[in-house]
Amino acid sequence: MEKRRRKAGGGFTLIELLVVMGIVGMLIALLMPAVIGALNLANQTACASNLRQLGHAMQLYLKDHDGEFFRLRTTEADGVLWYFGFEASSSLALGEGNRILDRTRGKLYPYLQASEAVEVCPAIPFSGPYKPKYKGANWTYGINYNLSSHNSSGNYGWIRPADATRTAIFADAAQVNTIQAPASPTHPMVEDWYYIQSGARYVQFRHGDRANVLFADWHVEAVGPAAGSFDPRLPEARIGYFDPAEVLFAPGGS
Repeated sequence: MEKRRRKAGGGFTLIELLVVMGIVGMLIALLMPAVIGALNLANQTACASNLRQLGHAMQLYLKDHDGEFFRLRTTEADGVLWYFGFEASSSLALGEGNRILDRTRGKLYPYLQASEAVEVCPAIPFSGPYKPKYKGANWTYGINYNLSSHNSSGNYGWIRPADATRTAIFADAAQVNTIQAPASPTHPMVEDWYYIQSGARYVQFRHGDRANVLFADWHVEAVGPAAGSFDPRLPEARIGYFDPAEVLFAPGGS
């Protein structure tokens, strides 16, 4: 009777507990790919929404400036004005990750309703080998260098309607840094990057080996990398470039 009462009193035996744990482990293993896939899809969708908002802001900017794109960067007496914000010369002494960026001077800032979230892709890995440049501010999309020249603003009216569906405006961007601490040649790190070029390893394919691109007809599409283009210094970061047959940067497919 005593033995029967103990059994009826509840509680798992060690074997029963191991069986339950094994079943739970199997269920987690089966569900995990679906959960990760759903999370990746959600991140890609949010990123595409960011790029559409950047595209809307760009259209408003171009309308207000007679179709002229802004300069990528301008050197001023007290610092550097990037298209996404201003960095005072004194900020450089603060070091990587602590530099101060005045986002209010960014060219698209007035059109984005001060929404910093629009400028940050939710899929960028802010852990592991990631090295931020600025404190409390990130810009995870790169603009087509040919549209936003270092040297001049100019009216880049060469985007023909026939090319608009394949000419990039913005895309997921990053680069591998090996020269600025805490990065080094033996410790490569991912950092923000601000423009993309044909054949240059500045595109991060962070959505299942695809990168979101805002094209000149203002649609957003996920595009894969050119074969063998991932930066060999940190291949797991998935930073490479587009196949020139799929994404244009200038007339003639270059």
